[in-house]
Amino acid sequence: MQLFHQARRSLALVAAGVLLTACPAAARATGLEQTDWQLARYRAETGLTNLAQGGPRAMLRFEDGRVTGSAGCNRLMGSYTLDGDNLSIGPRLASTMMACPPLLLAQEQAVAKALTQVATYDLDDGALALQDAEGAPVLTFTELAALPLAGASWQLTRYNNGKGGVTSLLKGTEVVLMLGGDGHFSGKACNSYRGAYAAEGTAFRIEGPIAATKMLCPEPDGANAQEAAYFAALARAAAYRIQGDELTLSDTEGSTLAEFRAVRRGDPRN
Repeated sequence: MQLFHQARRSLALVAAGVLLTACPAAARATGLEQTDWQLARYRAETGLTNLAQGGPRAMLRFEDGRVTGSAGCNRLMGSYTLDGDNLSIGPRLASTMMACPPLLLAQEQAVAKALTQVATYDLDDGALALQDAEGAPVLTFTELAALPLAGASWQLTRYNNGKGGVTSLLKGTEVVLMLGGDGHFSGKACNSYRGAYAAEGTAFRIEGPIAATKMLCPEPDGANAQEAAYFAALARAAAYRIQGDELTLSDTEGSTLAEFRAVRRGDPRN
């Protein structure tokens, strides 16, 4: 899946082996599928543990036999099978290979392990518990409503660098995109920028040139080049997808051009 492309196009397997072809999920509507689930607690050596602060929002989505999401740093993907209340994930998961702070790395490893222990699930008024074979919860979630495209402030997390890879931003830089309901956008990278866009269904395109100030940004080294690559990626956008508070722009072939997360008021990560 293009959402999980990363700068060097390499994947690390959380469990040994090759990622298996997804098995079709049960057809009945369960409420589990096609919903963005925000991770609340996970099983660690000391029992159910709250999430570490910082990093991307930890969330999962189950759809068409594929589970995708993040444990708070790298992106996870794999297959699942569903039969009534019985749920099996894997047996193998794949992950991107971004470097993670120690607390997030430990959390990610614990979540990946917990996912392989899932045997059943329980839904209760927007709360999801993934349970082991004894019925004990190993992961708990709350439903995360998807944001609208317009009206949110989107913070860039990764972008296509124009060299065949999707990469994280330079340390010490920030890029923000604001999409108005009137078909105009504005934002701040190294320079301030603005322009017009059109969106219909899942289609998205920039209309006309992107206007930007011409300030030279000497620090950090490469900030101007990063901005130019981001503008080029933005101009190529043909489609968008929102999962929870994450926005992905892609080109006509489905390749990822830019990934953002919404800046939510009251979010301790912002």
